[in-house]
Amino acid sequence: MEHLHFYPKSEKTTSLKPRVIFSGLLNGKDNWSNGVHRHNFCEIMYISTGEGAITVDNREYPVSTGDIIVYNTGIFHEERCTGDELKILFFAIDNLCIAGMRDGCIVPDDACPVFKSGSYDDVFKTFLSVMVTELSEKEAHYKSISTSIATLFCYYILRLYEVKPEQSPYMNICDKAKKYLDENFHKEISLVSLAGAFHISKYYFVRIFKEHIGLSPMKYLLFVRIEAAKDLLISTDMPIAKIGESVGYDNVTAFNRVFKSSENISPSEYRANAKSIIIIHD
Repeated sequence: MEHLHFYPKSEKTTSLKPRVIFSGLLNGKDNWSNGVHRHNFCEIMYISTGEGAITVDNREYPVSTGDIIVYNTGIFHEERCTGDELKILFFAIDNLCIAGMRDGCIVPDDACPVFKSGSYDDVFKTFLSVMVTELSEKEAHYKSISTSIATLFCYYILRLYEVKPEQSPYMNICDKAKKYLDENFHKEISLVSLAGAFHISKYYFVRIFKEHIGLSPMKYLLFVRIEAAKDLLISTDMPIAKIGESVGYDNVTAFNRVFKSSENISPSEYRANAKSIIIIHD
């Protein structure tokens, strides 16, 4: 028989006593949008199914199944469906007072409002489902149960923020897209197909990729191709046309044009200059 005891340690923690205002569920389809608005309370959402986007103070964030959204009090925001369907569980609370933040905030106003539930996904899903049921059926002690759930939910959000405050919902998308471009630059790649692979609009994809990587997706692809071509020009005797083909350009004319536009010199001139430098150095 195994008999274990686990005791809590002393911990400095935030005292939370939120008041639940309401909870509910939402099912948006196709191009549903609820328009820009704000509340005099804090609203928390859990994406149970589907894909969409939110706008917070004119900045857009992609959201999908398992994401947690936090709208601090008074923040302008909007939700919209970007796929076939978007199902959301949500609740609203007030009476929030956390040290270092204005009243009505769970996280700082400049923090990313979207959090990946990760390993807590089942916990969040259960919390919200139970809260909606309690407030809709109103059986004995439902207010106390709902308040306890809201309190637990807030503590988990604080944990997600405090453990990894630097993460944003699109960093993973951008990192995956960058890795794909690094490994597949020799293939035919379009902005539409790349954005489509991550189920977000090409315009939004360009924006978040540039913010995270520093270049737009197609400029980054060009950079990777040119760097690979330069390496081949120096280290091999491959024909120019073959090098162009190996980095994604079937047409040697197009490769020459793109290379010269990027480096202000043709591929053949770049190779000749590089070899002359090597000879002089030797």
